[in-house]
Amino acid sequence: MYADAVLSVFSQRYSSARDKFIDNVETSSIIERLTHHIHPLKGPKNEKLFCDIAWAGNPKAENIIVLISGLHGVEGGAGSAIQADFVTRYRRLPPDVCVVLVHAINPWGFAWASRGDEQGVDVNRNFVDFDKTLPTSQAAAIWKDLEQGKTDIATVAQDREKFDLLSEGQYEQPSAPYFGGKEPTWSRQLIEELAAQIKPAKRKQVILIDIHTGLGPYGFGELICEHPVESQGQQYALELFGATVTEPALGTSTSGLKFGLHDYYWHQLGDNICFLTLEFGTFGTQQMLQVLSDDQDLQQKGKMDWSDDATLDVKHAMQDFFCPDQKQWQELVLFRGRQVIEMAIDGLTEHANHNAR
Repeated sequence: MYADAVLSVFSQRYSSARDKFIDNVETSSIIERLTHHIHPLKGPKNEKLFCDIAWAGNPKAENIIVLISGLHGVEGGAGSAIQADFVTRYRRLPPDVCVVLVHAINPWGFAWASRGDEQGVDVNRNFVDFDKTLPTSQAAAIWKDLEQGKTDIATVAQDREKFDLLSEGQYEQPSAPYFGGKEPTWSRQLIEELAAQIKPAKRKQVILIDIHTGLGPYGFGELICEHPVESQGQQYALELFGATVTEPALGTSTSGLKFGLHDYYWHQLGDNICFLTLEFGTFGTQQMLQVLSDDQDLQQKGKMDWSDDATLDVKHAMQDFFCPDQKQWQELVLFRGRQVIEMAIDGLTEHANHNAR
């Protein structure tokens, strides 16, 4: 059991989560660099929005771990807590390891309690080549059937094949969920800038942990690997984390195959890259589709009134689903987050020691 003071790193709301993260970063002995990337829009209370990137340890270290929160905006609370907790627990890092903390890569979605960004784009479906023919999907058609009452949320949620098709991503209908956009988003462009700073080709190993919530059993932290089967990335993931790694390509994951994932962008940058999604389950697929549907309906009405009770009901339901304010869930998230980070650091250190022998 964790003390309340330890769990105080959690917050469902962007402003509070950012304050806690920045406070812990600024008092940390391991942070060497901190940059603030301001978003062009503001939050529901006219607050400025930032993606903050902190570099812990030696930025020139040959091994890099990147911890990313908030790609799906409203899901950012769990990742923010793991990041804030990390900088309070470590007083030093191995000399050959740097940990980069990317806090709220989609700050608009985090602040406005939406899964997508300000354009309604699912940033985790946005990493496609927009100069080429875009993937085709049944997702928009399934959503249309839901809207027209030809099927219902319970039916789709219980049909694994149909749910996977709905969530795989689509590029035809901006008003439907899982829309991958028509061009690179602000968040994607920032990821590309970060990759240019990291320079993966000049590192020995780069491990990325992208933290999400919503899929899977309550509080369970699933490590999802989208690397091709038998690739170096997949093999290294299994070497680091063992049997807890699941793979959509093999049907072992709660997640199905997707278009335009963040993972795919990093995969192409080198065989020394290992990308994993750390997904924490909450309250099940049916409830997730319901809160997403309600939020989608709200967004289609135009400008959101943050003082309106009906709006707040929808937004609070989103926050409660994707970052439950429940001690048990928070403890499970923090334990697994700590475990994964420690395994990554230990794996890099052991790998370096093995190569030195």
